[in-house]
Amino acid sequence: MNKNRTIFISLLLLVLYGFFGALAISYQNFQNNACPHLFSIPVCYVVLAAYSLMLMSLLIPHKGCKHHFFSVGWGMAFIIALLASIAEFFSAGAVCPTAQAGMRGGSDLSVVIPTCYISLALLIVILGLFIKGPYKKICNLPS
Repeated sequence: MNKNRTIFISLLLLVLYGFFGALAISYQNFQNNACPHLFSIPVCYVVLAAYSLMLMSLLIPHKGCKHHFFSVGWGMAFIIALLASIAEFFSAGAVCPTAQAGMRGGSDLSVVIPTCYISLALLIVILGLFIKGPYKKICNLPS
């Protein structure tokens, strides 16, 4: 498998992971108000829309729209993740929904990770892969 295809598949898998993560939290919010609100809109719905735009940018065949959809979606998600991570850090854990990771080895210890931290790290990796893959490919096309 060539390098560009590997980058694209990795990028697609990470965006899908973010999309389904945002979808799961949006569903939880629909059930029991799990997300903070931005004005009257739950933030997880905005993040879901942002990951949807990034996913569309990877799946649509029109090369001229790819970077626009990706940039808008990534920018929205990144700003929300960055601001939420800062707020989470300074408020001692009262802002973001959490994901729980169990520890192996028979211990009942678990680590609770704010999803805004996960999303922020994921978005940084996604941007790097997008720049090395689809964006680089579009920029190398003759005008």
